[in-house]
Amino acid sequence: MMLAAHSMLSCDIHTSDNGQMDGFWQLTQTDTLSNGRSEDMRDRKIFWSVQSNLLKMEELLERDAYHTILYRFEQHGDLLRVYDPIVDRRDISDSIVHDVQTVRHYGLDQLDQTLRIVYLEDTKMALETERLRMYFRKY
Repeated sequence: MMLAAHSMLSCDIHTSDNGQMDGFWQLTQTDTLSNGRSEDMRDRKIFWSVQSNLLKMEELLERDAYHTILYRFEQHGDLLRVYDPIVDRRDISDSIVHDVQTVRHYGLDQLDQTLRIVYLEDTKMALETERLRMYFRKY
């Protein structure tokens, strides 16, 4: 009994400090800042999932097939830094991303990139790079 109580007390419970950033987000629209052109992204089925210190970016390619990138991230005020991308390949082996083209369709231009949080609300978020403003809805 004493051992069980001690075991329960010695467990660390890690909670997230991400606030409203935590959750499952769908990319719904991108605006190209240089020309004001908007693109509806809902049919592309691109999702960002935020939990703890991981950001998972997924694109549904076809029935039950996903392209998945895992990022570490840091949020400081209105800045979101994403870095250390890894391609998640559960069937073979994960691999470190070395080519920025792997992440460009997620709206990123660099493998280590800082985005500006334009707004972050309960169910809506907008992020901005030097090139794009990206709009998300939360599920």
